[in-house]
Amino acid sequence: MGNIRILSDNVVSRIAAGEIVERPSSVVKELIENSIDAGSTSIRVELRGGGKKLIKVSDNGEGMCKDDALLALERHATSKLKNINDLFTIQTLGFRGEALPSIASVSRFSITTRTKEELVGTTINVMGGTIKSVEETGCPPGTIVELRDLFYNTPPRLKFLKTTETELRNIIDVIQRVALSGPNVRFEVLSDGRALINLPERNSIDDRLPEIFPDTDLYKVYAEDEGISVHGYMNGPDESRSTTQRLYTYVNFRAIRDRLLTRIAIESYGRIIEKGRYPQGVLSIRIPIHEVDVNVHPTKNEVRFKSPRRVGDLIKHAISEMLTSAPWIKDYHKRVENAVYEFHEFRKGYELRDFEKDNRSESHGGGKYIEDHKYGFSLGYESPSNIKTEVIRDKEQDREDIFGKKGYFSSLKIVGQVGDLYIVCESNNGIILIDQHAAHERINFEKLKESYLNKNKSEVQELLIPTTLELSPYESELLKMNLEEIEKIGIKIEEFGEGAFLVRSIPAIFKKADLKGLIKDVIGEIAATDKERSLSEKLDNIISTIACHSSIRANDVLDHDQIKALLEGLDYARFPHSCPHGRPVARELSFTELKKMFKRS
Repeated sequence: MGNIRILSDNVVSRIAAGEIVERPSSVVKELIENSIDAGSTSIRVELRGGGKKLIKVSDNGEGMCKDDALLALERHATSKLKNINDLFTIQTLGFRGEALPSIASVSRFSITTRTKEELVGTTINVMGGTIKSVEETGCPPGTIVELRDLFYNTPPRLKFLKTTETELRNIIDVIQRVALSGPNVRFEVLSDGRALINLPERNSIDDRLPEIFPDTDLYKVYAEDEGISVHGYMNGPDESRSTTQRLYTYVNFRAIRDRLLTRIAIESYGRIIEKGRYPQGVLSIRIPIHEVDVNVHPTKNEVRFKSPRRVGDLIKHAISEMLTSAPWIKDYHKRVENAVYEFHEFRKGYELRDFEKDNRSESHGGGKYIEDHKYGFSLGYESPSNIKTEVIRDKEQDREDIFGKKGYFSSLKIVGQVGDLYIVCESNNGIILIDQHAAHERINFEKLKESYLNKNKSEVQELLIPTTLELSPYESELLKMNLEEIEKIGIKIEEFGEGAFLVRSIPAIFKKADLKGLIKDVIGEIAATDKERSLSEKLDNIISTIACHSSIRANDVLDHDQIKALLEGLDYARFPHSCPHGRPVARELSFTELKKMFKRS
């Protein structure tokens, strides 16, 4: 007898489910796409255990009669395709006819549905892919899909699911992506009885955008050529992020995760945003249906273009036109006026005084105060000839670094600064070039990490006027789960209503940092790193981001005292050889190399 055999229907359905149902978020995606295809204007999602225990999706769409509901549970049964030609002219979000039977095969499943024309609805109960009962029931028009105990009958798949918090964040991300392309639909999400998302029905994406990108300046992009159009909203250079998490791409209103489109969007910014930073916003491509293939992957997250170069050129043109016009500059004065007005409104009725000035006179008598300069070096209250520098000191540590013994950097003769980025020093062996940003980033990184690990309270600056931060539902949930750990680094944040937070205090080294950008980048790092690890396990990535925001940058001019303080800080760093991101801090050009360069040897 041969070795080849036909698989049973049970095995085939499990294989199909494995391709489509990866985790609770993929279930939610398939169900809400079905709801939108059914003409729903209101979708409610209820969850328990991050979707592992319960997922319930209710809509007010056209519903199904009893016969259609039974057929919908059969594999490859769909109302969206009739023949082979329809496969190349797909205009709906779903079309394969695999989602419902695949979901039903790996859960305790029920569907309740009724059309507007019928007086009674139908409830079908399914256990692990097997129909257990079919009953008439009273229900409103539309469809309710409820599934419990996802993967209860496939324990290996169940083991691969992440924590409840991680699965919940993935679901929120999916719903936000779909909500952007369907602003005319109301979305409501509840988790364990707690309201997470409430997005009312909107007239256009312009009205929905502030709910997904709160407190973010995005600018319109548009380009069109031969029936293909690119439109959306992208950020200016000051609104970049540390990950691509907030870059949403769509093709014919279908949310996709296409590497080609993401790469082209990033390349369109060129050097206008620094390396390691990424744009955020929404890019929507509308293209004739015969020029794009959406039947590439079971999850429908990928597409294939007939002319990818044309699409790429249009994206670059649309973004470049926006960047060239620099709209963030045009409304700059208006934003400044608004900020000043809000500040004065806040101060009305309060008598403000110069707290710093009072503290100086009370604590230091007539001693001359040297203002902390903007880079975060605490210079103390001394005369300029005796400046104190606040650096990391480890008295028990007696190490040698790659440049020599302890105290090497502060022993260098300072020559000056070139390119407003590199510090030039002279040593006994030659010339030392130091990257000022990388050096300061290393110093700040070690300060923050030492404070965190030793549970020491770093010098904290209470904000006279707390900074208000507005976040999307996805970012809000992520931040709330990590507030306690973030406070250990010295950033105190409180909830201030739905999707809003107040930054109450920050480490003193953040004196001139962009707080909103900083917090959003920290959230991006948490989301991008392995989501199963705690914030303390992701410490290096998070603190690296914070240190970067609080450090001196290119084009910052330093005086002699500031350079001296920077070099002393390097002497007490445990690992002064590179910044937290791996870039070198210093390079030596020896006299021998200089002689060879000028043919003197």
